[in-house]
Amino acid sequence: MEVDAGRSGGAPVTPGSPASERTRARLNIVLYAVALLCVAAIGLLGSRIWGEVDDADGFWDHAGDVVRDPEAETASRAGEKIGDARIEALPLASTEEQERTAAAIDAASKMANVFLNVRYDDVEAYAEAVRALATGAFRDQFDQSTEGITKVAQRAKSVQTGEVLWAGAVAVDEDSATVIVASAGTVANRTTKFKPVPRNYRLQLDLAPQDGQRLSRDLKFVA
Repeated sequence: MEVDAGRSGGAPVTPGSPASERTRARLNIVLYAVALLCVAAIGLLGSRIWGEVDDADGFWDHAGDVVRDPEAETASRAGEKIGDARIEALPLASTEEQERTAAAIDAASKMANVFLNVRYDDVEAYAEAVRALATGAFRDQFDQSTEGITKVAQRAKSVQTGEVLWAGAVAVDEDSATVIVASAGTVANRTTKFKPVPRNYRLQLDLAPQDGQRLSRDLKFVA
């Protein structure tokens, strides 16, 4: 699995046409299957992409800043005078908004943890787990790609692991949510001589409510 080098990950999240959504979903799933087959085959491109991911804006160095508790930060500095300015505590989001955001982050993290963990000898269970958390164009394209993913994984005897390190909501409302997650894991296959090689990913997941839960309607890799 490699990130989508053609996307910056910083563009606003806006509804696209059905054709563009299908194309984007297909591209992400194809990239995923290719990486399962051969990590080294994309050598130079992969090195460039991972260099950008690891170094962009000191992302990993500043991960702790992203997950810092904003309420504790605000409380500790409320009323603190800096020069002629005074920092005042901002009003907290409503309980409903906080619960909605927490639910979106939980749903996105759950999908990412399922999507990034796959074994060549258990692809069927993997595919079912992804389908259970997917909807719309993303699920349709994943269904169409399952057979190819299975063949690629089994041919390479690929085992990939991944775990979400942090997640943050970009936008959340009653009808949709966009969440960014960062993960760390490994991949091992014939190309790596079955030695686990580190793989870190950032994913953007777009969620939609369905049957009382939030399901992933789009998933893409971002740098």
